Amino acid sequence: MRIVNAVIAVAWLAAPARAETRPQYGGTVEAALLGAPVTLDPVAAQSHAEVTVVGLVFDTLYTVGPDGAEPHLAVGPPSLDAARTTAHIALRRGVKFHDQSVMVAADVVDSLERVRKKVAWLLAPIASVRAAGDGIDLALRVPGVDVAPLLALPQTAITRRGQPPGARPVGSGPFAVDSFDREARRLVLKAFDDHFAGRPYLHRLDLGWFDTPDGEARRFETGAAQLSARGAAAFAGASPKYAASHVDGPTAVLVFVGFGRRHPVVTSEPAFRQALDLALDRAALSTVTSGERTVPARLPLPIEAGGAELDAASQAGNPQQALAVLRAAGAHSGALAPAGLAHLSLAIIVDQTRPDDREIALRVSRGLARLGIGFTIEAVAADALRDRVQRGDCDLWIGQLAAPIRVAAAWWGAAFAAGGDDWAARQLAAGPIDPATAAPEFTRKLPIVPLMFRSLVVWHRNDVHGLGFDTSSRPGLADLYWFPKAPP
Repeated sequence: MRIVNAVIAVAWLAAPARAETRPQYGGTVEAALLGAPVTLDPVAAQSHAEVTVVGLVFDTLYTVGPDGAEPHLAVGPPSLDAARTTAHIALRRGVKFHDQSVMVAADVVDSLERVRKKVAWLLAPIASVRAAGDGIDLALRVPGVDVAPLLALPQTAITRRGQPPGARPVGSGPFAVDSFDREARRLVLKAFDDHFAGRPYLHRLDLGWFDTPDGEARRFETGAAQLSARGAAAFAGASPKYAASHVDGPTAVLVFVGFGRRHPVVTSEPAFRQALDLALDRAALSTVTSGERTVPARLPLPIEAGGAELDAASQAGNPQQALAVLRAAGAHSGALAPAGLAHLSLAIIVDQTRPDDREIALRVSRGLARLGIGFTIEAVAADALRDRVQRGDCDLWIGQLAAPIRVAAAWWGAAFAAGGDDWAARQLAAGPIDPATAAPEFTRKLPIVPLMFRSLVVWHRNDVHGLGFDTSSRPGLADLYWFPKAPP
């Protein structure tokens, strides 16, 4: 992509022959992530911030473009044997990791085997992985299944020896980690000169995160940062120090409600989850963001992957039907009866580095109020939220998923897994997921409650070029360059 951007830049910025029109190497860009990255381990990446960083530090066998999966570390598409039960993937030669070691098939095998053990749904169609000649062989549980889109997901990124990255991760991506200071809320990346797809133009990327709604925008407004994903609302009545433009991404970030186990007799009941789903006013969520496009959703599937667009009535919810669902369930469960719910207060936890999530939690709390249920909202550090969710130490939590917008299997798999349900993993191990089966199964269980898909709108200084988005709404920070030249 960096080569393509350079060609476009030369044509677009054409000038008299004596002028320099080629992007130059150098400079630093400061930008913000959509929250704090809890981990830099690809296998554990969940949030938009984490998958963004993983895409900068590590590489995958494939990437997902507008026309589907495209080779990246792989030389070409998977080739099937005569029985269509083994897929061979040839690997690029000479790919280097940040420590200058050369990637070999064993690194790929060990990385993918770790994914199979840690993220059951993601490589469920694959029974085993082994080194073979110039690449790897995948033993397929489902004959002829197309695994390339799954091997493009950030969780399948290749690590050195397949090991989980430590404090200083070693990948093969366009940037290497220079420093990661959680207390200072800064992640600094430096360009990797030997990246197989070409060195980034920038020398460094300085990535931060904030816990106030306007902290990021104000930093951009004063000229301290060159990119901001919170501009449209915060700049009202003011203007950035430098001339700026914006780029819109696809609506490929799913915001949802997850469930903990503090009151399991309530939150684990499908009837409660269905009642909450019906009680929510999703139309009100569009006012939470900073000008990004939003698409209210009740299924974890974007429209581009076959999801349905909600009409106005579905967006507004149906409180009467929600209460009827609870009354019917309350006849069999005292915890869901009116007397039990009257004394109930549910704890909603949110990531304090994603300021929008608190506002989203307030909208969710209005749904609880419609059901006659009390609530508290607690903003906690990103790592504390991840830990509490894993322990079930909450009632509700606000989460997000990012996946390629047209890869339906990724959305179904990630959504069921986020709720601790292995249905999608079992389906993928037996064949493709049938939406006609998945939708009613999801609606019956509601492992999570989808709220909306949202895009990102990133503002950039006009002398910073090359910004775009991939199909997972991750900004293409590796393609940025200064023009006509980076500031001293």
